[in-house]
This record gives sequence, structure tokens and C-alpha cells, in this order.
Amino acid sequence: MHLVTSAADQCGVLYTDTYLSVRWSPADSSVIIDGEVDVSNSEALASALAAARKARGEIVIDTGDLRFIDLAGLRALLAPASFVTHDDVRLRNVPPYLLRLLRMLDY
Repeated sequence: MHLVTSAADQCGVLYTDTYLSVRWSPADSSVIIDGEVDVSNSEALASALAAARKARGEIVIDTGDLRFIDLAGLRALLAPASFVTHDDVRLRNVPPYLLRLLRMLDY
């Protein structure tokens, strides 16, 4: 497991483990999630997204290479959203299974 925490290091890998890679794309200010998110790495995903958002402001999360996500992962993915401040989580390249899940949850 590797979690990158300094803002200077956030131009590439934000987090990686056996099943998940979270990368920063400076070309379009997006975070790319590749792999599988579950209870074993959902906290790390939440931390990586929070660090990216803190360092860069609004971010877009590319989920095109996300193959699996459980409830803990979904919470981590949507954690940057705040109903109090009306912050949105902007997702891009949403796979059909995730789109269906988000619609079922009325997101």
C-alpha cells in the first residue's frame, strides 16, 4: 500500500495497492480510479480524493477503469460531496453498473 500525501507528489500516483490505483491527471485536473474498491481500500481512496481536492479544488473523478465497488467504496467515492455547501462530485466515464447503482440511489 502506498498513499502519497504531499501536494508536490500529487502529479501522478495518489494511492496504489494490489487492487486499486488512484492517479492525478494534471492535463485535465482529474483523478483516475483504476481497479477495485472495497472495504480494504475505501479509506485510502477517501483520503486520496480529499487530498486531491484540498490541493486542487474542484476535481473530476474518472471511473472508466473502475471494475468493482462495494458500499464502503461508494461512500468513499461520494464523500467529497457536501449537501451543506452544495459541493458536487463530478464523475466521468461512469461504467454502466455504477451508473445503474447511482440511479437506484437517486444520485
